[in-house]
Amino acid sequence: MCNIGDIIVVNKYKGDDGKILNRHSFIVLNDEAGTIEGCSYDLVCNVMSSFKSEEHKSKKLRHQENMGVTKDDLNVTGNDSDGYIKADKLYFFLEKDLDYKVIGNINQDVLSRLFELIKLLQEKGLLVNVTVNI
Repeated sequence: MCNIGDIIVVNKYKGDDGKILNRHSFIVLNDEAGTIEGCSYDLVCNVMSSFKSEEHKSKKLRHQENMGVTKDDLNVTGNDSDGYIKADKLYFFLEKDLDYKVIGNINQDVLSRLFELIKLLQEKGLLVNVTVNI
């Protein structure tokens, strides 16, 4: 069971292009049941990624849909790297079908900023619903 603001590692999922991907971190945005495109879900998340270099960091943070996070923004044991959240892609899952583990959570201030960014992206028509996992 996970909660809003939790950081989870999903062992296997389909990316927005439908390809199978392994072991990736996500931020939980919603844990209530609903339907989208006629399919049931009970978990909505954003992907998190780490920066590979300062150049990579600079490139990723130029895009308004990517929100930078520091290791201090996260409550994760053993986390020693900064990264970013891809706020423009909402991943929908059925929790019972998902192989994952909770590894920590994001602090409340950062979560609030993330929700503000998602709202802005929605207003601009820039959100993508990734439903290939339900």
